[in-house]
Amino acid sequence: MFFCTERLGYGGGKDKEQGFILLPLLLFLLVCSGIALAYMRTIVQELDTAKEFLHYRQLETVVQSFVKTALYQEDETVITDAVYHLEPLYPGKESVTLTVKVNREEALGMRFLQVDAVDSCDDAFSLRQCRIRFSDSLCQQFEQSCFIVLGSEIWEDQTEKSMASITGKTDGAVFPQFSVGNIAVWASTDFPSALELQRDGLSGWFYLSRDRLTLPARLAVNGDGILAFADNITIGDDSVFTGRIVLVADGNVHVGSRVRMENVLLLCKRTLTVGSDSFINGAVMVQQDAVIGKGTKIEGNREVLNQFDSIVSY
Repeated sequence: MFFCTERLGYGGGKDKEQGFILLPLLLFLLVCSGIALAYMRTIVQELDTAKEFLHYRQLETVVQSFVKTALYQEDETVITDAVYHLEPLYPGKESVTLTVKVNREEALGMRFLQVDAVDSCDDAFSLRQCRIRFSDSLCQQFEQSCFIVLGSEIWEDQTEKSMASITGKTDGAVFPQFSVGNIAVWASTDFPSALELQRDGLSGWFYLSRDRLTLPARLAVNGDGILAFADNITIGDDSVFTGRIVLVADGNVHVGSRVRMENVLLLCKRTLTVGSDSFINGAVMVQQDAVIGKGTKIEGNREVLNQFDSIVSY
């Protein structure tokens, strides 16, 4: 009996020892399985993200290719509104619908193009582009003078007038009947702040201000771009615009003193006021009146009448 009891006691201790060994092992396996599940979940999420990114890049490529081809063939083929149903994308076999929208402002020779691609998962990509080909009649008017005022032209100091100008409708000049409101929905984005303008430049974009706007003094803006103003615009003293600019305004335009605009086509539907000692290189046309300050010079530059293409914008 003693012998048996000792063996039983020995056996129970061994079971306890094995139990102590198995418990950490089970805990270790549970931790490992949790890590494995978390890792698998991460991999699945990364695969889903990669798939979404791939689909987005596919949509981007489709739209960019269409826009590039359309712009290349535009001289021969007129771009019109259209809807295209494309072959499914892989992986995933999502069907894609390509929508083309075109709007034109004939008076300015503006053509706006928007191309949207949407797949069956509602992923989307969109591009916009603006091209300006000024009408022959507008270009012909600037053959006679770089400065056209259809109302009464006023120079604060007559001795400073150094260029020929066309004044009054009797000279045959006709102001293009555009409306900034008609093109407002096609602007690339809201008008940037003065800090953003100075920091980033125009970069070929089309910006529009729907409200009355005053730009601060000593603003330095680089790059080409289209600037449209639905209301009055004031450009502060000592500002400099170095790139090619198309500036159209429904309201009054006030340019401060000692301002330099080195390559601009300026079309103002109301009154243009320019301070003293400013310099405008390009072409200016005003539908109502112009008040030009002492020492200000307006020089002609036909390059501002060449075709203008805005950046393809997101």
